[in-house]
Amino acid sequence: MSSDSDQAERVIRELDELRDRTRTSGRSVATGYPLIGWGFAWAAGYSSLELLDGWWRIAAAVVAWMVGMSLSWAPMRAAVRTGTEGRMQAGWFVLMGASPFIVAAAQPATWVNIALLLGALWSVGMVFYAIATQDVPYAVSAGIGVVAAAVASFQEAVGPQLLFGLAAGLPLLAVGFARVIATVRRG
Repeated sequence: MSSDSDQAERVIRELDELRDRTRTSGRSVATGYPLIGWGFAWAAGYSSLELLDGWWRIAAAVVAWMVGMSLSWAPMRAAVRTGTEGRMQAGWFVLMGASPFIVAAAQPATWVNIALLLGALWSVGMVFYAIATQDVPYAVSAGIGVVAAAVASFQEAVGPQLLFGLAAGLPLLAVGFARVIATVRRG
């Protein structure tokens, strides 16, 4: 009887370890490239809104957005699918679709305030996703975006969109690159 219960406990521990390794691996593949994409999009896109003029500003922001979108939708291996991807995508579509209405309700005073409000809102969406997937590094790096939007809105030392873009984008880039590098090393 004792050996059976010891063996059962060992099997349960091994299954827990396997689940944790699988979750970590799936997280790395599922979020590595999207974090690089959106980290780049925020760092380059928001910085371009601050630093460039005319059509260059819009062109750079659109290219940055396209990079973020393309790396978000990059194909993932079927092995890391959890079955919740459809619901998570639906949640993101709701957040994106609700964004213009939230901006209209908040009535920000300037285009800069609109950009910062959207950055904070999308950062909160990322934090919710990270919480739902139990991804602490992602939650922390995305949460920095919420704080960065607030700080950028009232400080005067640096252009607010530049500050937000770098402060919110670089942590996402760091976590994304760390995950992709770890995945490549394991693979």
